[in-house]
Order: sequence, then C-alpha cells, then structure tokens
Amino acid sequence: MKKWKWIGMAMACAVGMVAFTSCDDDDNDDYARVPDAVTAAFSHQYGNPGYVEWDSERGGYYVAEFRKDGRDHEAWYTHAGLWAMTEVDYGRSLADLPQAVQSGYAATAYALDAWTVDDIDEIQRPDYETVYKIEVEKRGQADHDLYFDLGGTLYRDVEGSGSGSGNGGMIQQGMPAEVKAYVDSAFAGAAVVDFDIEDNGMIEVDLRHGGKSVEVLFTAAYEWVMTKTDCSRDVPALVADAVRQALPGARIDDCDYVQTATESYYLVDTDNPDRDLRVTPDGQVTQAW
Repeated sequence: MKKWKWIGMAMACAVGMVAFTSCDDDDNDDYARVPDAVTAAFSHQYGNPGYVEWDSERGGYYVAEFRKDGRDHEAWYTHAGLWAMTEVDYGRSLADLPQAVQSGYAATAYALDAWTVDDIDEIQRPDYETVYKIEVEKRGQADHDLYFDLGGTLYRDVEGSGSGSGNGGMIQQGMPAEVKAYVDSAFAGAAVVDFDIEDNGMIEVDLRHGGKSVEVLFTAAYEWVMTKTDCSRDVPALVADAVRQALPGARIDDCDYVQTATESYYLVDTDNPDRDLRVTPDGQVTQAW
C-alpha cells in the first residue's frame, strides 16, 4: 500500500507541475507555502516554463527553480511578490558568455595561470546591469569568485567563497539616497553594476558610464572619496610617453584613471617588466613600485 500511495503522490505532483519544498538554509519547515502575490509575479515574468520547484530562503525570500531556454534558473521574490534577482546557470561554458566577458576572463591571471572554471552564473537584478560570476579553483589555492560587468571588466574578486556558493548576497537592499543623488548627478545615464558596503563601512558603487567601467568610493557618512575609471590600455599619449621613458620596453597591461579631492593620476600596470607607475595627466611619473 505504501508503494501505491507514493506513486499517487508522484502523479499528483506531475499534474500540478509545481513542487513545494523547504531549503536547508531555512527553518526546516516541511513545506514552503508560497503567497499568491509571489506566484502571480512569477507567472507574469516567466509565463509557464513547466515544472517549478519553490524553496524558501533566509530573509523571507521565495525562490522558484525552473528550466528555461535550456538553462537552470533561480528567480527570487519577496513575500510581497517583488522580484529581487534571477540567477541563470551556465555550468562551465565560457564559450556561451558574451564575447566581452570571455575576453575579460581570458586576460585575468587566473586564465593565464590555468585555473579551472568550476561554475558560471549570470545574475540579473532590478535596476542593476547584468553581471557574470565565474567561480575558479586550483589545487592548493583558495577558490575565487570573479565578477564581470557586461564590458568584460573584472570589478570584484572574492577569495575563499567556495565552489557552489549561493548568490543571495547579491540581492540589493537599495542604495542610500545621498549616494544615489551623487551618482545620478555626476554620472547621468550610467548603468549601475553593483553596490557594496565594505566591512569598514566604506561604500563602493560600480558603474558602466560612457562605455567604461567606473568605481566610485564613499565614506560611511556618504561623502565622496574617489572615482576610478578603467582605461584598459587606452592611455593618453603623454602618459604612454612617460611610461616608455621610465621603463624602456615596458608593455602597458592595464590602467585606471584615479580622481580624489586633492589629485588626479593614471595608475599604470606594466608587464615585462612587472611594475606599477603613478603618472599625472601631464606626463609626470610621481611614484613607481
């Protein structure tokens, strides 16, 4: 009788095409009861993708796990049915990523030093630009989570997070009004890539503005500290000449334009030799190490 009872339950689940389960990260309830507002929001956003499994997560989120366009998805919603994030699993397929992200990863030390790609996620959030997280590992080394924007810039490198770590921490709770006002004024039309509060209280906002990746840093009191714009290898002629004079034969590997309240300079990373130079906009080398 137990066998037939199990088969009947399985058939009921198949007819409904929806499963309700609890997540190990939650409070171990037998079932996650999904509010109507959540299921309605999911249906409006994704239609009827077929079988959907619901989990509950810490923070009061409901997570729909489903398959769409040949990939596994996780869509996160608040209790009120507000969409918070969708994670799309790319497995280990670098070739399926946007070309800019492929190129960005290929230029990292991890790719050049033959680290293994363990997992790739596309992370979508309301009001934020899509980002890609590439998890890499190497024997004897701590794992790293590498976050890339759509321009292929590695804007965050998190060590020791571990393979298969969840992306719940990527859900944004809203940028402080003072910070948002500064960003809207100084970087009109910018796409917000990410927003993070560091352990020391400093606030970091990552943007895409004018085709470049921009990092803006604020104090815990919302005061602007620094803006860093990724220039890649595209540096002014005066800066390139200064590098050639300081390090004959050196190759510019990367460059950031840094602005603070008291100074502006180009932070130039050279390869062969492996040296960093600080160069003013008028071509003066002020520091080398």
